[in-house]
Parts: sequence; C-alpha cells; structure tokens
Amino acid sequence: MRKLLLTAAAVFGMAGTAWAGAPLTLQQQIEANQKALEETCAPNCRHPFYEPSQKEWEATAARLSAETEVHLRQMGMSPRTAQLAAWAGQHRPYSACAHYVAQLTADYENGEDRPDYDNNLIISIEHSGTCERKNLD
Repeated sequence: MRKLLLTAAAVFGMAGTAWAGAPLTLQQQIEANQKALEETCAPNCRHPFYEPSQKEWEATAARLSAETEVHLRQMGMSPRTAQLAAWAGQHRPYSACAHYVAQLTADYENGEDRPDYDNNLIISIEHSGTCERKNLD
C-alpha cells in the first residue's frame, strides 16, 4: 500500500509540475497529492494520507533518473550523454533534450520498434550537444 501511495504521489507530483510554470515545492506537491488522493477515494476514504519525506522524494527521483540512464545506454547512447540526458530530464524538463529523452524512453518502455527513428535521434543528440548543460537553457 505504501508503494502504491508513493507511486501515486510521484505521478501526481510530476503531473503537476508538467503544467505549472515553475517546479512545485515539496510542500505544494504534498498538498496537491493529498487533494487528488482525497478526491479519488471520497467519500469512503479509510486510509490516512501518507506524506513522503524529502529523502523519499529524492530516492524516487534518483531511481527514475538511473532507470532513464540505463534505458538510454541500452538503446545505444554513450554513457556521458546518457548521464547528461537523465540529468536534463530531471532538472530541465522543458528543454529539447528532455523532450527527446521522453520520446526515446517512451519507445523503450512501450516496446516500440522504431530503430531507424530512435537510432537517428540518438546520433543527432550525440553529435549536436543538445544535452550538454550549456545548451539546456
């Protein structure tokens, strides 16, 4: 149950940051998650809302970043670029790099077989420096 709530909290928190102009603070994420969870199970809520700690948020973010990096490397991206791309996905979600990473990881996770498109995109990212930190702003 705890993992389910933590997963739901992460999904709701990420969904909120996708629409907001600026990233939400931890307290804002917790409040938004609590409201969404209460609306989802109302009027029969019997479980108290679980508020993850900052350490748990950081652990979840680190795990997601590591998974992204592994997936990108399995798709053929160089270790350095995969590391930069995973960082950009977490810290610069509106950058072109994060957009391309989302496309690649969605293809990987959904088992899409688009080798020509994905391979060309990886080569483009590698050679253009799209995920270099100086190009993210």
